[in-house]
Amino acid sequence: MTREEMARLIAEGLIETGIEGGYDAVSCSTAGDYPSLGVSQWEGGRADDLLRMIPGGSKYVGREYSDIEEADEIEALSELLDSPEGQEAQLQKLSEDCLDYVDELLDVAGFDEPACIIYAGMWCPTSTGVVCRFVYNRLRRGVDMNDLEVCAETFRDEYAEAAACEEYADGYANRAEMTLNYVEGLGVE
Repeated sequence: MTREEMARLIAEGLIETGIEGGYDAVSCSTAGDYPSLGVSQWEGGRADDLLRMIPGGSKYVGREYSDIEEADEIEALSELLDSPEGQEAQLQKLSEDCLDYVDELLDVAGFDEPACIIYAGMWCPTSTGVVCRFVYNRLRRGVDMNDLEVCAETFRDEYAEAAACEEYADGYANRAEMTLNYVEGLGVE
């Protein structure tokens, strides 16, 4: 399977499962007072880059979430993201991101099973660096991250702690199961 095919399946999986959000998603970042946007919950400079790709999006660039909320513009921003132009911009950005995810995961020595790369790639919006280190460290410990069931179980049971996000353990467990169901449904060999 080519890197482009894996990237496409990651992007489709993120959109289909909604594990990061829908096209119209606007929420406050857990890391600060700034918006997280769309199907990949882009934040900061990456969110600003996305907004600049959408006609009318520049009015939200660099603004704090609380400012947008106080101006009663959350719904307008959500509608902009969900517009045909907003969806197209998100697909374009997500496609680029997913190629980067695949390339970073392919750089993890010994990690080469396409289904597992797709699975791990669907976690990369949380932090590509953390996901790659997580996979690498488990492989070094002798965990067979090239077995989809083992890979999914390991993400479910260990990722929240490894990412120092234990408060999201329940959500990550749900994400692990939804992601596994999606990847199993692909029938990737």
